[in-house]
Amino acid sequence: MAEEIDCLTCGACCRTGTDGRLLIPPEDLVRWRQIGRSDLAEAIQPGHFGMVAFATLEDGACVHLGTDGSPNACQIYEIRGTTCRDFEKGSPQCLEFRRDAGL
Repeated sequence: MAEEIDCLTCGACCRTGTDGRLLIPPEDLVRWRQIGRSDLAEAIQPGHFGMVAFATLEDGACVHLGTDGSPNACQIYEIRGTTCRDFEKGSPQCLEFRRDAGL
């Protein structure tokens, strides 16, 4: 039987390095500005494919990763980006990130 993955014990997908992998589609930038969260639209860095990405810390973690309740929880979970919402727990990419993190 496959192991059940608990995202709050992992966070590997939010620690992908400092090279702009957590892409932000333009629609998310517009949405955040419309709801008064321009700060999110400004906390970005250059990403792959000419897009922008979530800014990362020196250790490669997304700047929005970690709350008082959990180091692996997302500070902006309710309004997180499309890339994050569409990411599937247990997907081949998820398992690759976990493997790379030694989990």
